Amino acid sequence: MVGEIAASSNEQAQGIEQVNKTVVEMDKVVQQTAANAEESASTSEEMNAQAEQMKGFVEELVAVVGSKNGSVDGKRRPFDKPTEGVREIPSRPTRKSVSKKVAVDQTSEIRPDQVIPFDEGDFKDF
Repeated sequence: MVGEIAASSNEQAQGIEQVNKTVVEMDKVVQQTAANAEESASTSEEMNAQAEQMKGFVEELVAVVGSKNGSVDGKRRPFDKPTEGVREIPSRPTRKSVSKKVAVDQTSEIRPDQVIPFDEGDFKDF
């Protein structure tokens, strides 16, 4: 009977050791998951900041493209063309007849440097 009790105690000790190993493994997984969640949150904040910065760039670009002389601050840029070749294009009929002026250059294709201004020094870091 004492031998059976000793054998049962031995099996119980082995079972407890296996449970301890499993708990240690689970703790490692939980710690790794927490570290991954923290890293994901940090990355998400960084991406959100970059998205806000990109939104500002797009708003500025829309303002430049949508302005009368291609500028945000009202100053003409070196790439701006004079308003030669401007012709009247009637708008949709409304109560008042209003027309819009649209610059039309029928002789050449628009180049990127005419739309997006940059100086040679802008790309020195690339």
